[in-house]
Amino acid sequence: MKLALHGYGKMGRAVDAIARERGHEVVAVLDKSKRDINGAEVLIDFSQAGAVDEAVNLACAGHIGLVIGTTGWNERVGEIRKAIEKAGIGAVYASNFSPGANVTFALARKAGELLARFPQYAAGMEERHHSQKKDAPSGTALRIASEVRDGSGGKLNPAIVSSRVGAEVGLHTLFFDSPDDVVEITHRARSRDGFARGAVIAAEMLRGRKGLIRFDELVMS
Repeated sequence: MKLALHGYGKMGRAVDAIARERGHEVVAVLDKSKRDINGAEVLIDFSQAGAVDEAVNLACAGHIGLVIGTTGWNERVGEIRKAIEKAGIGAVYASNFSPGANVTFALARKAGELLARFPQYAAGMEERHHSQKKDAPSGTALRIASEVRDGSGGKLNPAIVSSRVGAEVGLHTLFFDSPDDVVEITHRARSRDGFARGAVIAAEMLRGRKGLIRFDELVMS
């Protein structure tokens, strides 16, 4: 498959390496000055929230698939969805493309459902990322909290504490605290390769699909 990359920081370089490892060809690295998709079939975006529109516009204009790994834009999902549907292309997005993180989302929902039966439990979350990460709480933390709320029917709403220090790739610990015990669910990324691998898998699975799709809907349904 021929891929274009939008954003070529640490994540973009990781996607480049994983894509080549899986036998794909990176035919374009795009930014504000380079907009030629060069025959790409899918554009993978790991830029920043303010540049998502540019990635969407490039994919829509080129009528190619789109994988959005950038976070911090979820309040605009409806607007992005309309643009994708109007162009008739397929797009996949996620707060976290790690398969393990997506299992964590499912566990968070189930834990919320089960522990909501016991009023002595309160929910909270701690998340840590490297000092260069701009959004806080992370998209992953917000998604985990959303799953707990939905699973518990709104009875549990985890408070989130965020840290942006050092070189931590990504650590999320969801906990349910009671006077008797504490239940914890933790996901810790060892490297960026898991996110990159998931994004490339999403690009592979996108062929023939239309509309805006969540990554977990694509791989876990």
